[in-house]
Amino acid sequence: MQNAALWLDRRFGLKEHSIAHYAWVIVGIAGVVQMVGAAIRMAFGVLVDPLVAAFGWSPGSIGLAYALMSIVTALSSPVAGYLGNRFGARRTMAAGTMLFFIGMMWTSQTKEIWELYVAYGMVFGVSQALLLVPVVPAVASWFRRHLGLGTGIMMVSWSLGPALVVQLLAVLFNTVGWSQAFMFVGIVGTVTLTIVLLYFRNTPEEAGRVAYGTKSYDKPLVTSGNIFVSTQQEFQSYVYKTNAFWNLINIHFLGCVGHAVILVGIIPLGISKGLGPLTAAGVLTTISIVSVLTRFVTPVLSDRFSAKTVMFLSFLGQGVGVFLLFTANSTLDFYIFAVVWAIPYGGEGTAFPVVNRQYYGHSPMGSTYGWQLLGAGLGMALGGALPGMVFDITGGYSWAIGLSAAFSLAGAVAIVLLDSTHKQLIPDWPEIDTATGATAATVRSPIVQPESSSTGD
Repeated sequence: MQNAALWLDRRFGLKEHSIAHYAWVIVGIAGVVQMVGAAIRMAFGVLVDPLVAAFGWSPGSIGLAYALMSIVTALSSPVAGYLGNRFGARRTMAAGTMLFFIGMMWTSQTKEIWELYVAYGMVFGVSQALLLVPVVPAVASWFRRHLGLGTGIMMVSWSLGPALVVQLLAVLFNTVGWSQAFMFVGIVGTVTLTIVLLYFRNTPEEAGRVAYGTKSYDKPLVTSGNIFVSTQQEFQSYVYKTNAFWNLINIHFLGCVGHAVILVGIIPLGISKGLGPLTAAGVLTTISIVSVLTRFVTPVLSDRFSAKTVMFLSFLGQGVGVFLLFTANSTLDFYIFAVVWAIPYGGEGTAFPVVNRQYYGHSPMGSTYGWQLLGAGLGMALGGALPGMVFDITGGYSWAIGLSAAFSLAGAVAIVLLDSTHKQLIPDWPEIDTATGATAATVRSPIVQPESSSTGD
């Protein structure tokens, strides 16, 4: 495999980049983990109508399960980020895999609404945090430079997972029923996660390698917080003192409310306008497929240019694009919306790892990213509950559409208030002096202007 990768490097003249590096194996594994972990959450809209038909529960009460799952994931995210830093992403994700299996099996056997809340809302909610929070910081530790490229490739899985699972669940629901469908996906997902984690390595040091993009003149980096715990805690305290840390949590919250309303409500909305269940599921699948491109491009552009500008345009487009739903009445209208809205939606949340690197250098970002996903999870909870609640109150989805646009546009305004991403906001994370074995952990200034970009050349 490595010889084939080296041949491709020579064949295509890859000098700055090389596919013969274990970092790309880590990116691939992270993509699979996110594909499995995120797909069931993002495919929740497919589950609403089958549960209404099977048990007579209202859309609002079913939507509360999604909201509860998002809240539990949110509250668990900072803890999951810390556990990933302290004990390694691999162990943390292994625990998440076990809870994923329990949550999926229990959900498949649900007979009462409270079981749905516990199995899907709580057990699966904790599983989401343990699977999805540690993996992104772990990938970041494998990249000395070009983190945007690695993040872009990894984030493609956030679109491919739902695109595959939404259609798979829609077909399985119509053939074997929702219960057997959840059981099947739970078993296949658990086996897949178990296999890929066998090949996962938390850091380059653990694998006996150097991070991707490391050059001959670079000093080795400490890429894991579990080596110097007190140093990691000291640097995290600098992160907490920056305005960007708190604003990014708020931005993630606003953006997730905006798109969760659509992801959860688009299928019931489509059905209410006369679309068939498979056709409505196809709208969500189209969103997932179209968003693949911007999920890849956004981190790459953020790494090279102004991350603030890229994020602002994504939030603005997500908010403005929602207005197409006010006049959508036909299948064509819904699919036009899916294509137009998916482009900015795909870039809405994928730049956060790159922004963290630009603001906070190479310090372990598990806790920082975990807090940001706290905001994201709370946003997904509110956004996921809104369509059902609005329908129960008003008998339609128009107010939910308007709220989706308002939250996304508020996120765009919040991005304008961020610090410039061209300056690092805290001291540099320690480098190892190979001559003495000491770390360059001396604190120069709480806010520093780095000599060169910390994310790429």
